[in-house]
Amino acid sequence: MMKPEVLSLHKSSDTSLMLELRLSADLFWFRGHFPTYPLLPGVTQVNWVMEYAGEILRLDKAFSGMEVVKFQRPLLPDETVSLHIDWLKEKHRLIFRYVLGETIASSGKITLCP
Repeated sequence: MMKPEVLSLHKSSDTSLMLELRLSADLFWFRGHFPTYPLLPGVTQVNWVMEYAGEILRLDKAFSGMEVVKFQRPLLPDETVSLHIDWLKEKHRLIFRYVLGETIASSGKITLCP
């Protein structure tokens, strides 16, 4: 399995959404990263932001770069996490954060091609 189970989806506008995701231990991304302490790779987190923004916000823009990306707490198998995505159209930026309860696990800004 390549993507997490979406437990809920809340789209508050054409540019903002929140997904509640269950990170099943069966996800492909946990295999081998790392064998004794599996965690969700940062590149996967960024990729999911791009995929969900494309699918749900209907963004068809190519990745251009990243800024201020912080991975503060590992995302582990069988956790439930909230993914918040905001599209700043005028700046061509996706702002994201993965949140566990009150803790921001990771966050950043993805710049897309105009």
